[in-house]
Amino acid sequence: SAKPIVPKDQFQEFAARLALKSMQETGMSAALQTAQAILETGWGQSVPVDKYSGKFSNNLFGIKGKGTAGSVVSNTWEEYNGTAYRIDADFRAYNSPEESWSDHKKLLLTASRYAPYREVMHNSTLGAWALKRCGYATDSKYPTKLIDIIKRYNLQQLDEVNI
Repeated sequence: SAKPIVPKDQFQEFAARLALKSMQETGMSAALQTAQAILETGWGQSVPVDKYSGKFSNNLFGIKGKGTAGSVVSNTWEEYNGTAYRIDADFRAYNSPEESWSDHKKLLLTASRYAPYREVMHNSTLGAWALKRCGYATDSKYPTKLIDIIKRYNLQQLDEVNI
């Protein structure tokens, strides 16, 4: 099962604040970061929780493995060859949402498989497609879902630079 990180009507502002700070530090599209957090958590309402212990993960990006606070076992959907399967997976756990945000940036900025993403990370549309090509998600519709969220909620405004 999963739990909310903040009330749904506060999540976009919550995520955008972290994304804007990250964009200033890294140059990554704030719109894309916000859309990813929205998609991965269902507007902050579905953050992985350990199915055995109830431990809350603070994982805003669905990253698997071990985080700063270990991991949690949670149920998820994975797509293989066009078919979706429900599986248990180990998701990274963090002490805070901010740690999750920081680890997401570290993963994208340092893992060799994300080199193509880094070339276009300032552009939300190109970045969304690059994330899929680099293997971030198994969902074949991942980039179009991200782009739809960005357009529907006018998140591209987050990437506009005020001079």
